[in-house]
Amino acid sequence: MKSSKWHIDKIFGCAASLFILVSCSEQDLANIKLAAHLKKYDQAHQIILDRNYRSNNPISREEWEELLKVDASDEFTEIELGLLQENQLMIIEANKQAAIKKSAIDLNPLRADPAALAEFCVSIPKGGMLHVHPYGLFTREVVMDILTEYNPPIDPEYFISTVKNQGQVLYDHEIEALRTLPTATKFLDLTDADQSLFLDFFLLPVDPVSHDFTRFDAIFAFVIWMVEDDFLDAKMEKLYLDFLNRASGLGISYIEFTNGFPPEVASIEKLDAWSEKFLDETGVVVRWNLGQLRFLPGEMNATMMRAWNDLLLEHPSTSIVGTDLYAIERGNPALEKAQQAYGFISGYNSEHDEYPIEMTMHAGEMGDPRNVRDALIMGVSRVGHGVLLKDDLIMLEYARNKQIGIEMNINSNHQLSVHDKNAEPHPFLGFLRLGIPVSLSTDNDGIFDTNISKECIAAVSTTDVSYAELQQMSFNSISTSFANAKYKDILTNRLRQSFTLFEQEYLSR
Repeated sequence: MKSSKWHIDKIFGCAASLFILVSCSEQDLANIKLAAHLKKYDQAHQIILDRNYRSNNPISREEWEELLKVDASDEFTEIELGLLQENQLMIIEANKQAAIKKSAIDLNPLRADPAALAEFCVSIPKGGMLHVHPYGLFTREVVMDILTEYNPPIDPEYFISTVKNQGQVLYDHEIEALRTLPTATKFLDLTDADQSLFLDFFLLPVDPVSHDFTRFDAIFAFVIWMVEDDFLDAKMEKLYLDFLNRASGLGISYIEFTNGFPPEVASIEKLDAWSEKFLDETGVVVRWNLGQLRFLPGEMNATMMRAWNDLLLEHPSTSIVGTDLYAIERGNPALEKAQQAYGFISGYNSEHDEYPIEMTMHAGEMGDPRNVRDALIMGVSRVGHGVLLKDDLIMLEYARNKQIGIEMNINSNHQLSVHDKNAEPHPFLGFLRLGIPVSLSTDNDGIFDTNISKECIAAVSTTDVSYAELQQMSFNSISTSFANAKYKDILTNRLRQSFTLFEQEYLSR
């Protein structure tokens, strides 16, 4: 990994400056100040390891913010921040032009032809998806299959009270509609119209287009009710196979699922067996990230992850590769909720070659804008969403320097009021052009009625992304995955061959 100084010299060389009136001495000073900030972050990384790995003494928010302060002499002036921003814009533009020249296919005609764009996005090789939540994958058809097979009784008031008690939201007209359903009636005894009405609650409403996270979160009251019983594994296997077969048909060869599992040998055996079965039946390599719910106490997740770490050392898994802190980010800041688990894992990994658990974290989707900064300092290899990085020039440099992967979900961001893709281009492209390894994913295919091809359509139709940049994101989805080196090589070679064949076929039309 290259040092921070390498990138700073690259950015702030006098010959590269767009500020003609800014002297080299001012650029050198900006260089020194940026180095001071990045050094602070590296020092903080060691401290969070010391406080959560070598001892059990989490750092307070007040201590943390004080620790990250640079000396007054190292604070950026407005001119220096402008210099940093302009040099980032220069890098972005240079990489944009280089990608255009490198592109074997011109996407501009497709932007005016939705049918041709849809066909292109179905056909283009995709690589992997690194941000996928199983409980968000249920399509209307799969929900119908499960409810038909198991035929549970439905109590509308259960859902209304559960959603309310969990701080989630259903719209008033939805509550009224639920209450029109007969109480304690089995699903198959409902009329076709009532069955259809009930199925609506497993998907995000299309009107309005965008929602608060609390409305999205309410869907899981229905999903958990449907699947979490003695038949959980059978229901989930049905879901996984449905999703993986569809993903395979769209060119996906690798998936990382994030879900919670108890730290038990039985969990390892189940997940390893599922990965083997899914590869045999769908051709997709499946790996698992152990989920941590960020609304739970930090010490509870830390206890679980310490147990998982110990268990995986004693019983190595071929398929369990990482951990991910997820659920509503707003009100659950990364430092307070994650440092005990992530500080421990990061500390363990820094001292052992086994690296049983790599780390990603939902950060920068919403909530405290410092979450992405804190996640990066804790030592994550990737972040999920990361949209709010766009507002922190210094952390963009840190992410670029550390080559932190970003799992982007354009349609999820649009439907959860994180970023309006139609109002302005999604920031994923600026990150990519700055040199940060961005990849596209879907978050929750079923809930958002999306898939990886629709994410491609969103990227091409709302930004000026080039073909070479789409390719790069596909390769990033493998290089920033938590797969072992052997599988990365296999998947990268396969993806390279797929692009060669795709271009030959596409250009010969």
